[in-house]
Amino acid sequence: MNQTYALTAVTVVVLVTVLVGALGLRISRTTSDFYVASRTVGPRLNAAAIGGEYLSAASFLGVAGLVLLQGPEMLWYPVGYTAGYLVLLVFVAAPLRRSGAYTLPDFAEGRLQSQAVRRIAVLFVLGVGWLYLLPQLQGAGLTLEVLTGAPHWVGGLVVACVVTAAVAAGGMRSITFVQAFQYWLKLTALLVPAFFLLAAWAGDGTPRATFDAPAVFREHTAVTLARDVRLSVGDPLTVTVTGRVDGRAYREAPLTLEPGRHSVQARTRLEFTAGSAVPDSRAGADRDTPGWSKPVSGGERGHRLYATYGLILATFLGTMGLPHVAVRFYTSPD
Repeated sequence: MNQTYALTAVTVVVLVTVLVGALGLRISRTTSDFYVASRTVGPRLNAAAIGGEYLSAASFLGVAGLVLLQGPEMLWYPVGYTAGYLVLLVFVAAPLRRSGAYTLPDFAEGRLQSQAVRRIAVLFVLGVGWLYLLPQLQGAGLTLEVLTGAPHWVGGLVVACVVTAAVAAGGMRSITFVQAFQYWLKLTALLVPAFFLLAAWAGDGTPRATFDAPAVFREHTAVTLARDVRLSVGDPLTVTVTGRVDGRAYREAPLTLEPGRHSVQARTRLEFTAGSAVPDSRAGADRDTPGWSKPVSGGERGHRLYATYGLILATFLGTMGLPHVAVRFYTSPD
């Protein structure tokens, strides 16, 4: 991406975020405004704000990266913490709201009449908040570094400054407006590419995927490998090689790969003609990689089902422990 366009886009988003937060500052007048927006946030605005919190760097970028790196079974992560919002509503938010306490430590102290429990709850809230905050700052740093070439720490610093200013100035009302704006911005960022992809698919004659057919290169394609791989070939495959294959060096030489496994060294360039079959670079055990609906891998003994249940339980409890999400339920009038 052109760095000028990227820097302009980032600057515009930051400025609009600051302006939206300033709108909350103009409206906030009381302590209740600062902490819970005077409990006047309507369901649509609150839903948009919760959606903006949900589409954080962890879910917006992290899950996409996990799926790309480890396969579609990583979709159990968003499934788990999406359902965790319902668990949070039933088992945490409702009792908190009825108690009249503003924070989890307040609730713990009021329920158990213990200052020690309150201090422990404060430590847990701070710990959870810090562990949740670190990936967001990391994601901001990586994103700004990729888009603009800025040092890694700049993205985290920009996000920290903008969020701190919005929270300190306008409190919950400013944060509500900012999160709702971020939700619609991120939703647009998802829908616009999807629209163009659908348009391109329709313009290509709406081809249907044939998952049972072998994958082939639709045009002449050159691939330079970033690391050593082992390719599996089902039928004889002719490629042009610059590098090392099966321990032998080639330089722009045609090579016919016989059926079987072949070792290809890193930085080797392979050129495939149009219509050539795409070789499988996965290990034999990985060829039957499960889809997202099947249990995730569970270590050496392969306790896939237990690993899936453990992941769901962990994401349930993790969502229940997010204090900034729990306090969101205080802002609604009912």
